[in-house]
Amino acid sequence: MNLPKHKAGLYLTHNQHKDYYETVEQHVLEYIGMNKDDFVSPEDYQKCIDTDELWELQWYPETPISFHKVCGSTLEVVLQRALEIENLK
Repeated sequence: MNLPKHKAGLYLTHNQHKDYYETVEQHVLEYIGMNKDDFVSPEDYQKCIDTDELWELQWYPETPISFHKVCGSTLEVVLQRALEIENLK
């Protein structure tokens, strides 16, 4: 598995919304630091809702201050988008 380069933390979370008995939509609205722009695409956000699956990857490429976050319906799409972001730098 290829992960984005990070000089500080990297956090992978799967279905945290279920820990709080929330839907994906509720979690996105209520969870501080997450919004629809964090998703791979609007279509994938809808897939998260439809499948009740939510993967989150957050990493700090240079310092513990600035980070990137990607959310999606599968681990594969999240990792693919994270590596795309890394290659844009």
